[in-house]
Amino acid sequence: AKRWAWAPGREGAMDLSKVNEAEEEEEETITADALRGRPRPLPISAMPAFSYIPLRREDPKELSYFLRQRQTGVISLYDCVFKRRLDYNQVLHRDDREHAKSLGLHVNEEEQERIVPVLASSVYGKRINQPIEPLNRGYGRVNHILADFYRKNDIPSIKEPGFGHIAPA
Repeated sequence: AKRWAWAPGREGAMDLSKVNEAEEEEEETITADALRGRPRPLPISAMPAFSYIPLRREDPKELSYFLRQRQTGVISLYDCVFKRRLDYNQVLHRDDREHAKSLGLHVNEEEQERIVPVLASSVYGKRINQPIEPLNRGYGRVNHILADFYRKNDIPSIKEPGFGHIAPA
């Protein structure tokens, strides 16, 4: 049918304006999809059986990785590109890195809320409020005995400034 598209009166000829409009619409949809960055979905035969991942999870916070409710909404591509913060953050090594050195994140709070910490470095400070061993005051008498010994024997080198000279009695 395409080879007769140029001949308007012949059998099987197509209206060129309709063909051009269809091609333009197809080009517009392709460019819009390309701008949004959507990858083409895999064919069903190439997808594993349990590969469906929902776009937004509305599960309770106990089932999420961060143990927090989701706070961000849908941010459009226009807002990401044109509505950026223009102020300069001099604390950051490079200002274009939004979460460099975890600035603006609450990593420690998230780790304290977890039952089992995810970060290996968080294990060391996880149970700072829960001592590993109970306090043992069994050896507290040693300091008392030493102080009593020096007090009874009246050793002058401890009382006087200077070191080591003991006068004969």
